[in-house]
Amino acid sequence: MARSGLAYSLEQEPVSASREESGDVVLLKNYLEKQRLPELCTPDGKRIALPSSVYQVLMKVLTEMSQGNAVAVVPVHHELTTQEAADLLNVSRPFLVKLLEEGHIPFRKTGTHRRVLFQDLMEYRRRRDAERAAALEELAAEDARLGI
Repeated sequence: MARSGLAYSLEQEPVSASREESGDVVLLKNYLEKQRLPELCTPDGKRIALPSSVYQVLMKVLTEMSQGNAVAVVPVHHELTTQEAADLLNVSRPFLVKLLEEGHIPFRKTGTHRRVLFQDLMEYRRRRDAERAAALEELAAEDARLGI
């Protein structure tokens, strides 16, 4: 789907490569992975070094898109609705509201509506995933100890 502007939000569709573009996405990803000092070339032939931070974001985008996944770029200070936040965590909105009210994720209210910062949501997800990984390791160790 073509975009007319450069700014995207979660209200808009994430971007994915068309079937025609998918091969080019893989080629670009593979090419950039091999470059020691990636750079862009402007239409007039000027070469511009690609900053490391931009390279890292670009590689993450290309990796996801080369696997057929859609992507959205969201600034960390972006505020999410409870439905957007729930969708990103893959939980129901009522469950997310419970997490907010219990203090697991910071939020603010605008009138009667709750808003969650993207960076706070991602921090919660990192903590949650780390706790899950630790619990799985503990279960695996217990299984090994019991010979299961």
